[in-house]
Amino acid sequence: MSEYGITVIATDKLEKFSMEEEFYHRLGLQYIPPELREAQGEVKKAEQGAIPKLVELSDIKGNLHTHTEWSDGHDSIEELALAAKDMSYQYIAITEHSAGRGIAHGLDVERLRKQVAEIKALNERLTGIHVLTGIEVDIRADGSLDLPHGILSELDMVIAAVHSAMNQSEEKMTRRVINAIENPDVDMIAHPTCRLLGEREPVAIDLEAIFQTAAKYNKIMEINAMPDRLDLKDIHAFRARDLGVKLAIGTDAH
Repeated sequence: MSEYGITVIATDKLEKFSMEEEFYHRLGLQYIPPELREAQGEVKKAEQGAIPKLVELSDIKGNLHTHTEWSDGHDSIEELALAAKDMSYQYIAITEHSAGRGIAHGLDVERLRKQVAEIKALNERLTGIHVLTGIEVDIRADGSLDLPHGILSELDMVIAAVHSAMNQSEEKMTRRVINAIENPDVDMIAHPTCRLLGEREPVAIDLEAIFQTAAKYNKIMEINAMPDRLDLKDIHAFRARDLGVKLAIGTDAH
């Protein structure tokens, strides 16, 4: 077997294939899409005919992580909502940064209440898409949240995320995020390892403990789809899935 095809030893004949699917069929394997060729047991699954169907764009029904011009995004809430509608989404959550992210023009309680009012008014006008109220609230170094329970309890979607003090020990960082997971106001943890590809290494964190806690409290772990994040990465997403953790793909659109 080579890049040119399969040579049958008995006849010394080279069999060529115009399609990858034909090549896999010749080997008695179910076709393995390129996205799954990661040496993570996919060949065994192909032998068993158990290769899963890939998630396609048409399978995605909404976006739970977006930012608008209210914080550090570029578009209005309505522009994002209409774009989501054009993509056949059923819902989109507006999740600005909280006030602790001053550099991102984060929202305090007063501004967040004003945004909630705007979203409610927009939902009365729009059809074919529902806009969820939300926030990406900072998890402080001590594990507390950057906004109080009162306002968080009024929102449809509360994302919690680490954006500071990223040099903490694994023990402190893990406890910090677990505190957020245990908070009843929190629905999802965003970009759990905080990595930025080519720029920042992942924080020191015990993801096994994080996933087990998320499963216990029925909280969501994000697969952040920003090209420089891709966080959780594949093996972590698989492990979270195996532990029964809910996963959500978020664009973190700005």
